[in-house]
Amino acid sequence: MIETDINTPQTNPKQDTLITIQNLQVHFPVFQGLIIQKIVGAIKAVDGLTFEIKRGETLSLVGESGCGKSTTGRAILQLIRPTVGKVYFEDTDLTTLEPEEIRKIRRRMQIIFQDPYASLNPRMTVGKIIAEPLIVHNLATKKIRAHVEELLELVGLNPQFINRYPHEFSGGQRQRIGIARALAVNPDFIVCDEPIASLDVSIQAQVINLMQSLQKTLGLTYLFIAHDLSVVRHISKRIAVMYLGKIVELAERVDIYENPLHPYTQALLSAVPIPDPELEAKRERILLKDDIPSPINPPKGCRFNTRCPLVVDRCRLEEPEFREVNPGHFVACHLVEESQNRNSNPV
Repeated sequence: MIETDINTPQTNPKQDTLITIQNLQVHFPVFQGLIIQKIVGAIKAVDGLTFEIKRGETLSLVGESGCGKSTTGRAILQLIRPTVGKVYFEDTDLTTLEPEEIRKIRRRMQIIFQDPYASLNPRMTVGKIIAEPLIVHNLATKKIRAHVEELLELVGLNPQFINRYPHEFSGGQRQRIGIARALAVNPDFIVCDEPIASLDVSIQAQVINLMQSLQKTLGLTYLFIAHDLSVVRHISKRIAVMYLGKIVELAERVDIYENPLHPYTQALLSAVPIPDPELEAKRERILLKDDIPSPINPPKGCRFNTRCPLVVDRCRLEEPEFREVNPGHFVACHLVEESQNRNSNPV
């Protein structure tokens, strides 16, 4: 891999947590008036997330469009400043850093964007696009062309493509260029913001396999954002299910797919296609009623109560606590809590 002056990832077992999120909130003000504007509300895109990402793992963040997944990723990287909350990268609270300090630590934190064409400058060659992070962070050397060619080869592209422009590549190839750019500064942590959403299914598999291979080779840590649970099944170690600005369930991959506890997670899994026609015909689909409520005025109590097929009165009045119901399995649902209480106190 490229030799730079960047610190190599820590391997101290006592420091196995790379990212720690505490009560993360991102609210966007809503203004009224053309000349004299006043704030009349707030879009609660992210509204109180607490979780951590272990070093070397892939934590997938899934949910419907508009639930706050991409905003969460950008807030972790401080591309969007959180309204409230703490974001720790190892022992450093990123929310307290000045822009110049954030710029220095951002060499270890990168992002792969959803649209592989819009994120690449059409006026720059592939070589200049991949070399730009090295120049920005003062890591460029006389061997910069050799470094870029090595990166192209690492992501499965011909190094001779270095002088081509983005429009000369397919969607999958452009996304590989975006991955190479993210890897240019040898990061420890990468936010993958729906990196395969705009790609064909066959190309999606190739990109996921590439990212898994890179993770094993380089010891990378991923926050993988997606809206499809079928996509993240093979790349995730843990999965967090997000709904209307909050995480409703977080668990190991096996627990999410084999023992989903939250009704929203169950509904998402019921929409995942099954290749076997007989099993697909026998499976019961969970169809959610109504549309997602507005993040400006979310429902009282459980935010899923307006669409939940199992809703009870308590769900409409009291917000459920995000709690650990099994080792490593967290969920925010009154029904799960009451079920556990009945099992622990049999009549």
